[in-house]
Amino acid sequence: MSEGSAPGTNPPATATGGRRRWIPFWVLQLTELVVAFILVDVSVHVSNSGLMVGAAVVFAALAITAHGPLGIFRICRPLLHLTLLIATAAVVAVAPVIPALRPDIEGIIVVEFGAIGLIRLATLTDMQPSSRSRRSAGSLSSDPTVIEATVIEVTATRSPGRAVPTPTASPPTGGGPDDPPSSTGAAARWAGRAAGTASASSRRAVAKHRPEAEAKVRKALRGAGRLAGKVTSPADRDRSEAPDDLPSGGHSGPTPGS
Repeated sequence: MSEGSAPGTNPPATATGGRRRWIPFWVLQLTELVVAFILVDVSVHVSNSGLMVGAAVVFAALAITAHGPLGIFRICRPLLHLTLLIATAAVVAVAPVIPALRPDIEGIIVVEFGAIGLIRLATLTDMQPSSRSRRSAGSLSSDPTVIEATVIEVTATRSPGRAVPTPTASPPTGGGPDDPPSSTGAAARWAGRAAGTASASSRRAVAKHRPEAEAKVRKALRGAGRLAGKVTSPADRDRSEAPDDLPSGGHSGPTPGS
C-alpha cells in the first residue's frame, strides 16, 4: 500500500503506468478492421497475394470475435484477444521471408506496416473498464446497503446448507389496504385485506342501490302491462259491440206483412 492511499483501496497509478495503456479497446478493434480492408484492397493489385488475403481474414475474425464494443460474437476476452493478435501479427510480419508466401514489394510494405502497427497498438490498448465504469463501481462499493447484500449473497453461496437471514423492510404501520407489502407474508396479508375491503365495498354498494333498482324494475313492468292492455283493448271492444240478435235466416230486413 503506497503512502496517501486509504486502506483497502488500490494505490493511484503513476504517470508512467497511466500512459502505458491509454487507448480504448474499441480503437484496436476498429484498426484491425481497417487493416484487413486495406490488405484486401491492395491484394487485388499485386501478385502472389495469398498472405495478404489470409492476414485480412484473420484480423477481421479477431476483431468481430473480441469481447468489446465492436465485437459481434464476443468469444475472446481482451487479454486473450491481445495475445492472439500479437502472435498473428508477428507471424504475418515474418511470413514474407518464405518465398512461397512473399508478395510484391508493395504488398510487403503494406503487410509489414500493418502487422507492426497492430503490435504497437496492442501494447498501448487498455484492457480494463473505462473510467466511468470504474467510478460507478466505486460508488456502488461505497454504499453500505450494497455491501451488506453482497456479503449475504456470498455467504449463502458458500454455505448452501445453512439458512441465511435475508434483510427485509419493516412491516407496514398503517394497516390499510393501500400500504405496500414488504415481504411474502406481508404481501399475503395485504392481498387479503384488499380483497376483504373490496368485498365489503361491493356489498355496501348493492345494499345502497338495490331499492332504487327494484323500484325501476317494478315501474318498467307496470308500464309494460299498461302498454299491453292498450294494445289488446280495441279488439275486445269490437267483439263486444258486434250484433248478436240476428234471425236464424241469416239476414236482416223487414218481416213480411209488416
